[in-house]
Amino acid sequence: MRSCILKFFLSLLVITGTARASQFAGTITKYGKGQCIALNRFSNDSGAKYLPIDADKETKLCGIDFNSQSIGLCAKTWSTSPGTIVYDLGQSKYSGHPETFEAEYCPQQRASKGKVEGVERLASYKQSINGQFNQRTSATFSQASPLYYHFSRYLNATVDVPVAVMRTMDAHEHNHRVTARGLAIARGGMILNGWRVVNSAERNPSGYLPVNEFYYGDPKDGLLYGTMLKGPGTRYGAEFNGDIVGRGYSEQYVFLQQTPAFLALANSEAFPEAAEAGLTESKKNRTVAKALGPNVSKEQMMFWMTEASDVYILDYIFSQQDRPGNIDYVWEWYYVDNQGKLKSIPVGSDLERNAMGSIQVPNEAKGSKALLIQKTQLNDNDAGGRRYANFTKKFSLLEKIRHLNPVTYRQLIHLATDFKAKGPLYNYLHDTFYLSNAYTGLIAQNAIQAAQILQNTCNAGTMKFDLNPEAYLLTHKAQSERLDCANPQ
Repeated sequence: MRSCILKFFLSLLVITGTARASQFAGTITKYGKGQCIALNRFSNDSGAKYLPIDADKETKLCGIDFNSQSIGLCAKTWSTSPGTIVYDLGQSKYSGHPETFEAEYCPQQRASKGKVEGVERLASYKQSINGQFNQRTSATFSQASPLYYHFSRYLNATVDVPVAVMRTMDAHEHNHRVTARGLAIARGGMILNGWRVVNSAERNPSGYLPVNEFYYGDPKDGLLYGTMLKGPGTRYGAEFNGDIVGRGYSEQYVFLQQTPAFLALANSEAFPEAAEAGLTESKKNRTVAKALGPNVSKEQMMFWMTEASDVYILDYIFSQQDRPGNIDYVWEWYYVDNQGKLKSIPVGSDLERNAMGSIQVPNEAKGSKALLIQKTQLNDNDAGGRRYANFTKKFSLLEKIRHLNPVTYRQLIHLATDFKAKGPLYNYLHDTFYLSNAYTGLIAQNAIQAAQILQNTCNAGTMKFDLNPEAYLLTHKAQSERLDCANPQ
């Protein structure tokens, strides 16, 4: 970890422990009256599959001390929703002088990206911001990102969802260091409206409704809360998001269904034929065809179909209203080593698909049949988890799916069964994420409905459980498993 985190562990007295927080439940790291909470995980016997690096990422996020002289906080003033960008200054000229950094760098942070030596972006920190104080804002719910993180691990999702933790902060300090500057430099539209809401909420705690979506505990204590995460990736073009530029939400979801991944998922043929048909049909849209380029491998289609199905299931469960245009990717080389094990190597490149030919094969993968894959990243998940417009449900995306990963299906059916009985998985949801009973009930209802929709397709004999990217890369075969639709093992 960078120097600020090392200094934190060496020099600061931090109280840590596993405890049930007053609202969230998890492992707490205290910073004065503020705290960071790495939320409790699904139990080991739930079938959830956390990644080996998840714990380390949680520790690093919760190891960031906002009051360290090596940490700078900048207001996010682009796109539509406000947030705080957290920087490590430990190796830069600003080390020891965060106030100078915030005055000089923050107003120019997008133009200065990569131009000031030693400044490293550590994380994004976002509060819930919805329409308040007569301001029209974008939709943001801070619990959404940790919900996506933990439930993606429960579903054994192939799509990458970043680790997310919860963080509280003194509202007066946030207003002074971040919000005031956000108000001063935001140029209008929803992003300025969002900063106006943040400013009003911080200056008038009792005015934000519901108050427990912004403040942690008694608003008189002045502790706001939000989620902190860091997700890599570059925004997809039309190859996965669809031809959505300049279109409203409903139109975006229409065009999302013209992507190769969705068209292939909706095709009832076996995987090779469905993948080919999805590609052929999607290229009828010129914008999609241009983004795809001349060649898309079957292996890439296997990843895209599996990842897209993960996205639609998660979005259905959490009533996500803002997905098209908010899906990212990273490049990864996949190859089989001398022991017959599948390995992957991330590529530090933001090149678009039509330039992928210039990405060099790493030395470790030379001599094998290495495949370059656009690996999907689901970083922007903040318009979910509460009562938003559920466009995945509105457009019946799950009803159209004809291909699934068998493990994800099994996990979803077990989740729905537990939620109906209000069993351990339901209690985990209810007790961990500081959700109202209404939001907990909505998520449970959505999960039960999602499982029933996919089970109906299974019962009709039109679902193929043939999506497994790792197995496909190893065997070059897509074999459909037979499952008991009601009780998959």
